Amino acid sequence: MIRKNAPVAAVAFVALALFLLWLWKPERQVRLHTSHFLKNVERRNWDRARDFLAPGYTDRWQHDRDTAMGDAREAFRQFLFLTVENHTDSCDMDGDHATAHTVVRISGSGGPVAQLVMERVNDLHNPFLFVWHKASWKPLDWELERVDHPELSTERFGGF
Repeated sequence: MIRKNAPVAAVAFVALALFLLWLWKPERQVRLHTSHFLKNVERRNWDRARDFLAPGYTDRWQHDRDTAMGDAREAFRQFLFLTVENHTDSCDMDGDHATAHTVVRISGSGGPVAQLVMERVNDLHNPFLFVWHKASWKPLDWELERVDHPELSTERFGGF
């Protein structure tokens, strides 16, 4: 009985190993992490979104990990309904660092601040830059170090 099942088990093991190698490719992980981070923003799950940010997170708007989540929470609080669509056009890989060039579109309904956020983000011509760092040897351990967009001003709230 064991001899009959050994080839099936070997094939299943090889298939699983190939799937994990495909899934754990660094570029694929960066794309997935970017999408999952934005999905948590859409759901306004701030604790989960914060978990994606590196302890040393900084950006051009002088945010750290806590102020970035606080300002995002305040801006997205204005939405009654929210959808954050994203598409990563490309990833630049450089060792343990990666930059995802991601187009973000926001739709929904809410107050005047929500309308302003949607207009400002949806009128951008270039993608956002999500800069990631691999924090350890684990294939899933990527942390968001910085978010940037050259078209947004350096004022707090990104010129909103």
